[in-house]
Amino acid sequence: MKLNRIGIALIAGALVVIALVVILLVHRQQSSRSAEVRASGVSLVRALSRIPFKYLDSDSQGPSVLNTLFAYQNNGELAYAAILDANGRTLADVAGRGTFVPGAALPPEAATSFGQRTLPNGLIEFYGPLDDRSAGQAFVRVGFHQPGYAVLARDVQFMALLALTMFLLVPLVYIVIKREMAPLDALGRQLRQLGDVGIAQQASANDVRELAGSLQAYLQFASQRIVQLERGSLNASADNQVLQYGSKKLTAALQSLPDGLLMLAPGGLVTFASDKVEPLLGVAVDAILEQPVDAWCRDPALRTLLARYAGNQRDTLHAHSVDFTPANVEGKYLSATVQPLTAAHGAMAFGTLVVLRDVTREQLARQAGNDFVAHVSHELKSPLNVIGMYAETLADADADDETLRVESLNVIQDEIERMNALVGNLLNVSKLETGSMSPERNRVRLDDLLRDAYEHALPRAEGKQLRVSLDLPRELEAVAIDKDLFRIALNNLLTNAIKYNRPGGSVLLSARNEDHEIVISVRDTGIGIAGADRERVFDKFYRVSERDAKVARGGHGLGLYLAAQIVELHHGRIALDSEPGIGSTFSIHLKIAPAATGVVTL
Repeated sequence: MKLNRIGIALIAGALVVIALVVILLVHRQQSSRSAEVRASGVSLVRALSRIPFKYLDSDSQGPSVLNTLFAYQNNGELAYAAILDANGRTLADVAGRGTFVPGAALPPEAATSFGQRTLPNGLIEFYGPLDDRSAGQAFVRVGFHQPGYAVLARDVQFMALLALTMFLLVPLVYIVIKREMAPLDALGRQLRQLGDVGIAQQASANDVRELAGSLQAYLQFASQRIVQLERGSLNASADNQVLQYGSKKLTAALQSLPDGLLMLAPGGLVTFASDKVEPLLGVAVDAILEQPVDAWCRDPALRTLLARYAGNQRDTLHAHSVDFTPANVEGKYLSATVQPLTAAHGAMAFGTLVVLRDVTREQLARQAGNDFVAHVSHELKSPLNVIGMYAETLADADADDETLRVESLNVIQDEIERMNALVGNLLNVSKLETGSMSPERNRVRLDDLLRDAYEHALPRAEGKQLRVSLDLPRELEAVAIDKDLFRIALNNLLTNAIKYNRPGGSVLLSARNEDHEIVISVRDTGIGIAGADRERVFDKFYRVSERDAKVARGGHGLGLYLAAQIVELHHGRIALDSEPGIGSTFSIHLKIAPAATGVVTL
């Protein structure tokens, strides 16, 4: 709609408003006049009902009150006034020109109360009983014409002033609208310049509807473009998040592996290093990343192997491994496996994967196994040589030499027991590791078991000029153990105390009740155990590092391991207190068995 159309619409709107205001005013005036008529009718009927009949009767001398009433009622609304008796006969009345008193009968309640009613001929009648009963029961009836819709003269001036005001406001509003639409004119010119995006070029700045349509079309186009951009952004963000998630998941999986991982670019720079690399090589991860191999690798074997996968002549087909001891970490053995990373069908290598694995335990196990085989071979060969030597002596000796025969048989018996002990320990270790050794625990008092172990150790100790003592309390609490298995552990501790003692030394086997435990101790005055060996002395195949102990006393590194495993099977613990040159004390701690009905094994 153009500006001139807006002006016409404003004028039409103003006329409509004026008409509505006039209608409302006329309706209000009519309602006000109807209320005035009702008030006048009620008050007039009540006033006439109190006047004596003689003043109301038109036959009395002089003009009646009814005539006087009509003489002063000149607004044309009063139609008639009448006095009727009980039979409906008119006793006195007065009516305006062209008006007569209707013959409609009064309702029954008119005898006792005042009321009003609307008659069919456009009259409003008010009625009530007359107080003066000199002429019998009588009634007062007053009729009024119903007010019609009309513009009163007193309101014409107000309506004219209102219409003038409305017409004066129209040009003012028009000027204001035109001023406010000036920015729309500029917007319309800008929109006309956007015809390449589908907006009508002929849209007029003064045509608000067309301008709004053009603006809506442009906004729809802009919103579509925004939605497309948002979708593209969301897709890119989703793809980026998927890639980040996959990268983080892959990195977490690589970091969780127990081995150290290195990834090298074709040029030799490290592009990835897991956290496990630092404790294995002793080099910080930050010092490895984005660095060539020569900048961080101090291990010649590893550096030589990695050189095969760098440069123009790099190996892109085969994987190789090398075992080495890292230069920056003491006491470790590592295995490095280098694998080229190739594309499909192995056509091209795009990097190298290095897996570093800690093989210290395997190396130590292999070394211990080799040492064990050597020690066992020596332990078996020595008694066999002695047995063979004394067997030849018996064969060549005089049959009457009883002393030589007895000595030879004793030596052969001792060596056989030595071999039996070794073989027995080997069999027990095998049972432990295969899980076939399960203790049959019974409630046992240790007195007899400890005395038996003491007496069994006496001959071996006396042969080495050692004193063996037994210290037991008067009463020992019972424990739940397998007697045969526990005897093996106890004999191994006593054998160690005798074997690694010095001539003239002593061994003390004791037991005591302590809180809820029984503590069995084997104390010797032997060579002792150094601090570096105490933590590993219960390991399988492990032997103390002193050279003299290995050469002079032998041993195969199974006795203490077997004793510790048997104590653990009984839910106990074994402790060591030792000092080199002074001696060692091995203590077995067993929980006291609760009292139970039945026979206690002795």
